[in-house]
Amino acid sequence: MKTRHNKIFRDLTSDYSKNLMLVLAIAIGVFGIGAILGGYSVTKREMTDNYLSTHPASATIEMEEDISRGMVDSVKAMPGIAEAERHATVVARMKVGEKWFPLLLFVIDDFKTKKTNTPFYISGEREPSPSAMLVERTALVVMKAKEGDELEIKTPHGHPQKVKLSGTVHDPSLAPAWQEQSGYGYISLSTLHALGETQGFDQLRIRVSEQPFSKEHILVEAKGVASRVTQKGYHVHEIQVPPPGKHPHQGQMTTVMSIFITFSFLILILGSILVSTSMATLMVKQVRQIGVMKTIGANSWQIGVMYLMMTLVLCILALLIAIPLSRLAASVFYHQLAVLLNLEIRDNTIPNWVPLLQIIGGIVIPLIAVAFPVIRGSRVSVRTALDNHGVLEKRTATNFWAVRFSRISFLSETFRLSIRNVFRQRARMMMTLGLLAAGGAMFMTALNVSEAWDNNLKRIYSQRLYDLEVKLNQPLKADSLLNKIRRIPGVTVAEGWSHSPTAISKGEATEVTQTYPDKGHGSFTIQAMPLPTRLLSPTVKEGRWLANPDAAEVVLNQNARGGYKLGDRISLAVYGKPTAWTIVGFTEDVGSPAMAYTSYDYFSTLTQTQGQVSMLRIAYADRSRQNAELKNLEIENLLQAEQISVSAAIPVWLLQNAIAAHMKVMVNSLMAMAVLMALVGTLGLTATMSMNLLERTREIGVMRAIGATPATIRKLVVWEGLFTGGLSIFIAIVLALVLSTFFGRFIGNMAFRTPLTLTVSVSAMAMWVALIIIGSYAATLYPARRANQITTREALSYE
Repeated sequence: MKTRHNKIFRDLTSDYSKNLMLVLAIAIGVFGIGAILGGYSVTKREMTDNYLSTHPASATIEMEEDISRGMVDSVKAMPGIAEAERHATVVARMKVGEKWFPLLLFVIDDFKTKKTNTPFYISGEREPSPSAMLVERTALVVMKAKEGDELEIKTPHGHPQKVKLSGTVHDPSLAPAWQEQSGYGYISLSTLHALGETQGFDQLRIRVSEQPFSKEHILVEAKGVASRVTQKGYHVHEIQVPPPGKHPHQGQMTTVMSIFITFSFLILILGSILVSTSMATLMVKQVRQIGVMKTIGANSWQIGVMYLMMTLVLCILALLIAIPLSRLAASVFYHQLAVLLNLEIRDNTIPNWVPLLQIIGGIVIPLIAVAFPVIRGSRVSVRTALDNHGVLEKRTATNFWAVRFSRISFLSETFRLSIRNVFRQRARMMMTLGLLAAGGAMFMTALNVSEAWDNNLKRIYSQRLYDLEVKLNQPLKADSLLNKIRRIPGVTVAEGWSHSPTAISKGEATEVTQTYPDKGHGSFTIQAMPLPTRLLSPTVKEGRWLANPDAAEVVLNQNARGGYKLGDRISLAVYGKPTAWTIVGFTEDVGSPAMAYTSYDYFSTLTQTQGQVSMLRIAYADRSRQNAELKNLEIENLLQAEQISVSAAIPVWLLQNAIAAHMKVMVNSLMAMAVLMALVGTLGLTATMSMNLLERTREIGVMRAIGATPATIRKLVVWEGLFTGGLSIFIAIVLALVLSTFFGRFIGNMAFRTPLTLTVSVSAMAMWVALIIIGSYAATLYPARRANQITTREALSYE
């Protein structure tokens, strides 16, 4: 072995504990990058493959009449159309226990030859028998049932009937049923008629043969089909063109993963800074060795390469640890995301570019960080190196505020000395503070955002002053019904509203929306309420709330705002006809899709439905979920006795639960990143304390020679660690406020298109203070023990 290689080996094996910490610091960053990138790469690929494998329709054309097979065949024969099928979607209800939940029924023309939005068979019947239905796999949890059970179902115009769950399918184009707090069923047209409905297929789904991911091309082809069917005597209600080739949650997932990847690289950078500081300390310790090597002929390049080789060996060891573990973590991560997104992981192969990026990042970033102190240390002159006497304080240090602070008389001598020691290596201290503060900031940010999310969910109740929303199948005069509801004990308010799907009208023959087949994502609704209403407390962000019952005024929420301003005129399609409105305000709604609010009086006059309502909203004196469930059951029984046809009954607690389920993985992932950063910070403090004591070995020997006991040395070290940890707390709190604001805006805009309110979690702050005190104390135990193990003779003779 060459002499230089022998030195590298001896340096690496001379201090196992320090080098192990450096390896772990790099490994944690490489681990985070691999876990996040591995999970993201698999999830992104599988999300696209899962979604596209269902052959999603490029566009859905909704009509007012039943579509014949001949019409489908003629559309299929049109140039540019690869596939066409007729379809129907019915919003029904299912009874689970004593409660009614929403149920989305997809009516399939031919299960055997279905070519668009095709679910995957899992078990049971491939084609449901009469009075039976197939169930999307995630819906079984909401239904609290299993394959072969019977479920009571009520369609808009039918009576409650038992339907057998005869088979299970997987539809990756749908969000998990437990997220939406809804069920998904697939039935035949004959089953729909058996349930009491008379409608036929009113949706025409098409797939284009060219440019399948071009929205403009799809829109042109869809309008051509709409024109063709209109010529055949059909009345087109609207054209739905969701974002081509994109899963409903794909944009959100990509944005979230980008944030996590950024923080993973930040962890690696922090670990690399720790390695850089350690290498700088080692070169200071070995400065006389460097002088001797230069005396016998070594040049700066040879010396620099030796220390870079040491860093490279540490990086390789870190990679050997981190890459296998990161693959295991990535597996856990993408399986969690698959559950969240209702995906089936068919290929769990992590792309080769992920470990390649880990290798490049895990070697290049630490080497770049180490290059600066190595170049500086290797270029030291022989005279300076041989004349080195250890770490000297700068003359200006006497004017430093920390020194003045350490002279306060009522502080103990040990504590005052520890304060001065902390600031002897200011660059290293700043690095350590940065590591600890970054970990603390992320930890508090994760809990702050979690609490802000919970507080925002509470706004669902503060904005919606009702507890039950009942959507009726047909507008009806509900005065007597509302009076009966108001007489139910515990009911405080009951109002009749109207609502209708809408779209921004651009003066075209057919309105175009971005609604997905699940009827939820991308939808836009107009709601008309009596003024003043007692059941809505909107958060008006700009302009004013509705005041004039007879004015053509609307208030838009954040999801419907787009580029509109106060006073703008907007054309909205209502029942297929364009109507003109003036925008008087903008609101923030928690948990609502795109929404336009207007006066019931004007809306009913416009639609010629005076005195009729299509939606009931009811408030209870006791808003607890337990009471709401009891009262909802009474309302259901009353509506059934009055033979009122209901399309949906949605309790507010159900809406809150559905929204809460969407961001669970996000908050948990933030916590995981916070733990990793906190771990790097603790390693940084341990390493710093070890380096400080290593540099002060002779100093400790002198202290012992003049009477310092092991307990005094231990107190000195512990106070240094605690003081450093205490300083980091204040920096962490400031950083946490900045990060909490950023993440609150990011998550809020992603989920609600409105930022979360900045929330400072007192419990998070208290937890971090406790953790930093315990961690700082633990980080000093090993260095203090090592300091006390060195004899006075060894310390005084230390080179």
